[in-house]
Amino acid sequence: MAVWIDETGTLVRPPESASIEPSPLRDMEITDDLPERMRMMLTEVKKIPDMAEDYRAAIVDWVEHGAESRFALAPHEVIAASLPRPREHSRAAALFELGCHLHDTVGKDAAVPYWKQAHAAHPENWTYKRQAWTLESTPPGEASDMTQEVSDTYGTTWLDDVVALGGGDTYGIRPAL
Repeated sequence: MAVWIDETGTLVRPPESASIEPSPLRDMEITDDLPERMRMMLTEVKKIPDMAEDYRAAIVDWVEHGAESRFALAPHEVIAASLPRPREHSRAAALFELGCHLHDTVGKDAAVPYWKQAHAAHPENWTYKRQAWTLESTPPGEASDMTQEVSDTYGTTWLDDVVALGGGDTYGIRPAL
């Protein structure tokens, strides 16, 4: 996820999925000798739209043209392009932040119930899920466990939720470029 903020501190693009390089997972061959769960996961990953080249070009255009870039939005356009925040999404944000505070001050076990409630209040918010799931599935100091098989704690996993919410082609908030 990314937002664009200009030199004056003004938001010129709302939160959106952002990548400037194609995922190497897109090129992985899905062979029959992979475990079924891994084949399913890679199949969904390959469905995630690849906008890396377009997004990188938009950033370069913005760097070169500043406020005149067709990708830099005026404040009223940023507001219009931002997703509305219904009450449940605001509640989810508060629950997630409370979980983060508890994680940092008390420990993971205190945070999990609040993160579960945040996930239930805003099931399409991948940021809340991925952050909580990474803390569950990745030992401190290790590289992120991208499979996030956390069903023992959260009753679900990245793959389960991707499929339940429509598949890899619906994953994330695609930038309108």
